[in-house]
Amino acid sequence: MTSLPADEDFEYSMLVHLFLELRGRGMSLSSADLDILKSWEDSGIKPEFIAQIMIEYAEDCKQRSKHFPNSFLPLSRRVRSILIKANET
Repeated sequence: MTSLPADEDFEYSMLVHLFLELRGRGMSLSSADLDILKSWEDSGIKPEFIAQIMIEYAEDCKQRSKHFPNSFLPLSRRVRSILIKANET
């Protein structure tokens, strides 16, 4: 996360805090999670967009009585799916 200005670094670090809060357990991320976070940053995906997806995913999990995921992987799939759909229109 060194390529962004300090205020955007803060926004990406907030994604980590939001993820850990929504997950409700654990205090760290795996190297795969860090790779996903870095790929979002490198792709220029706005942290606010990812945060909104995380919140919506958490609401979906709650409605379905499922646990929020332990990794960023399902969230990464959803981000990718939304971006692909947006590019198709």
